[in-house]
Amino acid sequence: MVNNIGCLLIHGFGGDYGEIRYLAEYLDTKGYNILCPSLKGHTERRRDLIGVDYTDWIRSAEEDLLKLKKNSSRIFIVGFSMGGLIGINLCEKHAIDGLVTLNTPVYYWDIKNILKNIIEDFRTKDFQNIKRYMASSGKFPMSALYNFRKLLSITKGKIRQVKCPSLIVQAKDDDTVRMRSAKYIFDRIASRHKNLKYYNNSGHIILNSPSAREVSKDVEDFFNQLIKS
Repeated sequence: MVNNIGCLLIHGFGGDYGEIRYLAEYLDTKGYNILCPSLKGHTERRRDLIGVDYTDWIRSAEEDLLKLKKNSSRIFIVGFSMGGLIGINLCEKHAIDGLVTLNTPVYYWDIKNILKNIIEDFRTKDFQNIKRYMASSGKFPMSALYNFRKLLSITKGKIRQVKCPSLIVQAKDDDTVRMRSAKYIFDRIASRHKNLKYYNNSGHIILNSPSAREVSKDVEDFFNQLIKS
């Protein structure tokens, strides 16, 4: 068990706590102080994202980060997908003891994996992937998509400013984030202590996949190394 160590877990674009629940509950059982901010406008109602920009999303996470800092001796950040971009921004601004990015985009929409999933849907007659793609196509207002792109653009320029120990996690079969995104982040992040790990059969929402426990254990091991060092 750990004592007085805070962990901020940040969900992705258009997502919610469900994307990070598994890891949050896992780390909670290990004694971490857990906070999982809800990013502004992320209510599952399309209209609530209108008029919200990327600085609001960063601010939502930063508010909970400052709360954690008040009662934690050390702080770790875990960001899923766009949450990883927000985590990079927070690490560039604040003293953070460790960063984990999970399927964080630099290059997105892996057409090869999308086609593979569509073919598999027709083979199994399950159609869950096709339903997900169709639902996503009209889910977000154009202003939100623009702000996602803007956040990605400004974050790419900040990766080299991140010096805290970092673990970069990427699913090989992610259809939303291209696999080379992880290598891009890993190569540019300034930390001397950094690791890059890939997972099979995990998809984009990796903490809702069969790899969730393995990923969570690897994150815990990474944190334990930092705590002991």
